Amino acid sequence: LQVHRRLLYDDNRGVGEPLVELGADRQGLVVRGRHLLLLDTVESAADQHRLLAQELFMAPYVVLAPGGGPSYRRGQPSLRQFSALRRELPPNVHLLTLTPWDAGTLLLRLEHQFERGESVNGSQPVTVNLLNLFSAFTITSVQEMSLGADLPL
Repeated sequence: LQVHRRLLYDDNRGVGEPLVELGADRQGLVVRGRHLLLLDTVESAADQHRLLAQELFMAPYVVLAPGGGPSYRRGQPSLRQFSALRRELPPNVHLLTLTPWDAGTLLLRLEHQFERGESVNGSQPVTVNLLNLFSAFTITSVQEMSLGADLPL
């Protein structure tokens, strides 16, 4: 695993000069990261790494603010927690995109997180009922589109 390299002389691999990046403090670059190692069998590795990777990548940010200020909507109590979903999605389905699109429409992308045959349970087909799935709005019609959302299917 190569995180960072430093070369005092050109290694003739395309850069054409030594790689000496000293950073803002002139002490050299410091790279900090986190590496997780998952030990499992080939058959069940996808069940673990797919969901764990999604959980780590999409971890929520903790946001703190002083209390006592005005609520988001006047006359309503402050929200301490909110979910746009009325119920959880199946564990192998990820809400990839939910964004305003054209006037009065939203772009919703759901993805199945497992490849066919990758997991005994996770790769199984799944059905998601969009009716009453969201608490913040109501779906009145659906148009299936290509992944780029530029061509109807």
